[in-house]
Amino acid sequence: MGLFPSSKDFKDGPGVEKDSPRKTGVGRFFELVGRDMSGMFLANLLTCLGFLPVICLVYIGFLMNNLTVMVISAIVGGILAGPALAGMYDTVLRALRDEAGYWWVTYRKAFKRNFKASILPGILYCCIVTVQIFLVYFCFNMLYCGTNVGLPMWVATVLNLVLFHMLFSYMWPQVVLLDQPFTLTLKNSLNCMIAFLPHALASSIVTILFWGVVILCMPLGILLMLVFGFWFQTEVCCQIVYGDLNRVFHIEEKIQKLHDKEYAESREEGSGSGPEE
Repeated sequence: MGLFPSSKDFKDGPGVEKDSPRKTGVGRFFELVGRDMSGMFLANLLTCLGFLPVICLVYIGFLMNNLTVMVISAIVGGILAGPALAGMYDTVLRALRDEAGYWWVTYRKAFKRNFKASILPGILYCCIVTVQIFLVYFCFNMLYCGTNVGLPMWVATVLNLVLFHMLFSYMWPQVVLLDQPFTLTLKNSLNCMIAFLPHALASSIVTILFWGVVILCMPLGILLMLVFGFWFQTEVCCQIVYGDLNRVFHIEEKIQKLHDKEYAESREEGSGSGPEE
């Protein structure tokens, strides 16, 4: 895990002119889709494969109507789902930073670099989402059977969905970008979601609505997940919160300093080896 990738991680690839002003809003979205769609789509397929075990295992617990089995399944499946999702976020964040590089080179390096650090976030994420799905199903199933669970239960369920996805909006980019303990990542995420409440709320709503549509459209939702799935939701949410993270953690400034340092070191090595040759 870390903010600073090695210079060996990159190869020449599509990018943008250094001094070109970045677009914003919908224009920025379509710019990234037009330029980096292939990389994000292929990374999305790998992420879907990474989530396949947890989806199958949790579904078994769902058929058993046993929350304990569902949570245990989420813990086991989260071990692979976390690194897979970290690779997806790394792909999208590189696109937002306008970094050149072929998607497979960067995804593979990010997957290996973030593997250990993303296991615990992956387990936490899968467990919480599993419990959320169970709560939503429970509320609607009771309503279908003619029993209203009551306003407090509905409010608690909605707040659970909104607040945790606000937290996740700032958690996953930090897992990929910053080399820090997970407890500090959670603390920073909580502070960011409070400091940038409108952006956190917007990102959370996008996530809930998108995955709600995917689940409601099952089995067509499987096709939606393969085509749009993680890349669409991740790109939109990262586009919403990336400016906040860059402003707080000075991400691009630090990366530029690192690149300048690596360039200076390579120049020194080149000039030092000249007389010997």
